Amino acid sequence: MLFLAVFCGFLAEYKLEQTIERHREKEYMQLMVEDLKKDTANINTMVTGNRLLISGLDSLLDMLSNPQAEKNYQRKLFTNSLMYTYWYLPIQFSELTLSQLKYNGGFRLIKKSKVASGILQYDQGLDACKYNYDLLLHYFHTFETTNKELFNMSLARNAFKAIEKDFKTVFLPYNEFEKLIPEGNYLDKNDPELISKYHDDILYYQTTLSNLTNIVAAQKLSSDSLLQLIKTNYHIKD
Repeated sequence: MLFLAVFCGFLAEYKLEQTIERHREKEYMQLMVEDLKKDTANINTMVTGNRLLISGLDSLLDMLSNPQAEKNYQRKLFTNSLMYTYWYLPIQFSELTLSQLKYNGGFRLIKKSKVASGILQYDQGLDACKYNYDLLLHYFHTFETTNKELFNMSLARNAFKAIEKDFKTVFLPYNEFEKLIPEGNYLDKNDPELISKYHDDILYYQTTLSNLTNIVAAQKLSSDSLLQLIKTNYHIKD
């Protein structure tokens, strides 16, 4: 009888533990759903904005490929450079729940193998995004140095203030943005070799920004797929 009582107590404790773990598993998945929704919204904003900047960088590269001595050309070159090279749209992924799963032993609670595999695949995609962000930052600082050497940046002050107040200023129509630029000498050095170097620096930056944007766009597909997988397997509704 004593053995039976001990055994029944063990079973009851085991069942309680299983119930608690299933509850925690469901809680984690509900949090993952919320994180993925945030990621999807942030990805949409980042991809849309950066593709506009990439298109603008194409126009800048066309101008740099055909340098001219006219003042109007220099003003347009200066203005396009300010619009499309000030910064890019970054993205902050929601990794709080994922970090808890990875580092607090939460992964062992995920009993559904397809969901666990999907989360790991999504995490690998995040690593790819971070790696390419590091590359982008490198090329950004490379062209930034050439930019400062080529242009008279004292004429950028009004534009910088407007962008710092509202980053969407860079997406204004050219005729509107140009109003922020005073008249003056736009180039500190009208040097063909420096212009050629700036072209190459911008080209590397644009290529890296394009690659990163495409990788982040692919991460959205992974996010959408994982979101649906979790909602289906754990019966989570919007």
